[in-house]
Amino acid sequence: MRKFGKYVKSLCTILGALVIIGGVATLIVGWYNNRRVYIPPHTMVMIDMSHNFTEVPTDSLIDEILDRQSMSFQKLIKSIEIAAIDDRIDALIARIDISNLEMAQIQDVARAIMNYKTSGKPAYVFSQGFGPLGQGNREYYLATFFDKIYMQPHTSIGVTGINIEVPFFKKIMNKVGIDAEFYTRYQYKTAMASFTDDKMSEPFREEIQSLGNELMNEIKADIKNNRKLKQDIDELINKAPISAEDGVEYGLVDELMYLPQLEEKLKKDGAENFISIEDYASQIHPNTGNIPTIAYLNLNGIIDTGETSSDIDGEYVLGSQSVLADLAEIEDMDNLKALIVRIDSPGGNYNAADEIYFALKQLKKNKNIPIIISQSGYAASGGYFISLAGDYIIAEPTTITGSIGVLGGKFVAQKLWEKLEINWDGIKIGDNAGILSINTPFSATEKENFNASLDEVYKDFTAKVVENRKITKDIDEIARGRVWTGRQALELGLIDALGGQSDALFEARKLGNIKDNQKFKIITYPREKSFSEKLRDLILNGNVKINKIINNSGVDIRYLKLFKRCQYDTVLSPFIINM
Repeated sequence: MRKFGKYVKSLCTILGALVIIGGVATLIVGWYNNRRVYIPPHTMVMIDMSHNFTEVPTDSLIDEILDRQSMSFQKLIKSIEIAAIDDRIDALIARIDISNLEMAQIQDVARAIMNYKTSGKPAYVFSQGFGPLGQGNREYYLATFFDKIYMQPHTSIGVTGINIEVPFFKKIMNKVGIDAEFYTRYQYKTAMASFTDDKMSEPFREEIQSLGNELMNEIKADIKNNRKLKQDIDELINKAPISAEDGVEYGLVDELMYLPQLEEKLKKDGAENFISIEDYASQIHPNTGNIPTIAYLNLNGIIDTGETSSDIDGEYVLGSQSVLADLAEIEDMDNLKALIVRIDSPGGNYNAADEIYFALKQLKKNKNIPIIISQSGYAASGGYFISLAGDYIIAEPTTITGSIGVLGGKFVAQKLWEKLEINWDGIKIGDNAGILSINTPFSATEKENFNASLDEVYKDFTAKVVENRKITKDIDEIARGRVWTGRQALELGLIDALGGQSDALFEARKLGNIKDNQKFKIITYPREKSFSEKLRDLILNGNVKINKIINNSGVDIRYLKLFKRCQYDTVLSPFIINM
């Protein structure tokens, strides 16, 4: 009885603590959501590009209360555009040292900056160094779209070029006793090459070389044009990392000074107030009421069945069931005029991608609305498959897309069991009952049947490309697993235009028959979680920032994410692009 009393007392203490935590959190969030930031005239908006601008808005209560560095990428672009027409805002200043954005997202921000500059307002950059000695290509590339680049003395510009790396584990796996038995459609579908080969095949090398060249050419052309460089850009890249002092001499940088000195300079030039882009965005309120509506659906992460989730390594798994639930809500909307689908995915499970593709087609048919696809950093393999449901596909020049192909197979641990002197025994009812067993290789019949299923998937994938994109040339010339940049995809007819989120919105308004002077609203999915849902996640999951913990340990989290992809049949090759 005494033990039971202690148990009840402990339980009450825990429940009481949760109630207090919930109450305090409610007060804090209430204050946070209802605070008013006064924006006086002659204000300058500051953007720190090292902050986390996510395609999918964060659902973390801790981030809301404490971090405030997390902001959706969609809201970043919108805030820059609104600042251009806001009479209270005199200028933008971005701090660009290092960024988590993909190259295609960088180009989207660059487009927003170019549009902003048409207002006649200046846009400045301050940098404490573009990349840590190297790998500062994306950051410096973005900086060149601003009016002036100010840089801290004795730092460097890491425009060192592009390095694409692929790990290979075949030899170590064979030593352990594990064989990788995978089949592809076709030679450019190299997602499992890290396990089946010990180096790049010629098609793999050809594909990676082409991708690297396309990305580098894009960077070089815009840097040279934006900075009006007289010196050969290749010579400068081969000299990099370039000191800040030499950067001024070469015309890469305008002036050297420390940040406090720049702030003083800007104040003398008329800047009276400074506000962060996060605080500025908090004052932007969307249109409401019974007006034309555009739905904006984020499809971010590796595609799979089930519900959407985020693993400890920070990689999103896009669950088809969650997507279908969102589409059901969208279909129930009144006054819906168009749907924008924002895709940032390397691919994943074919059946899940097909399920989402079909649901989008049904939505279009039932609601009679246009679907505009906006491809972000990646829309490859299963990500490109989903794109085919759109009436209009827009991608950035450096978006990685295509990869029209399929793969499948299994790891075989038979030799490992022999080394460990472990014997597996059992029964099999049906000739192919053990087709996916890791204990034995494919039999001749199993191999034949398995490859027949891959042929069927490849046939379906390519047929949908031909049907939806009206491809007249031999589909094998652009398929077979090949990866393309957005610019290449446009030339091949795989997409309709180059551009970013604003271009997708423009197209949605046009195809949705929303007039230029007509008010409309945008409703974004997945919907933001309610306070109670965020509090529940906080209590149950702790919401620890595992990403930061792993990164601080010295492990490059990008490699962990790559290997996770290898379980899927329509997914991009595992390579790391260092730029």
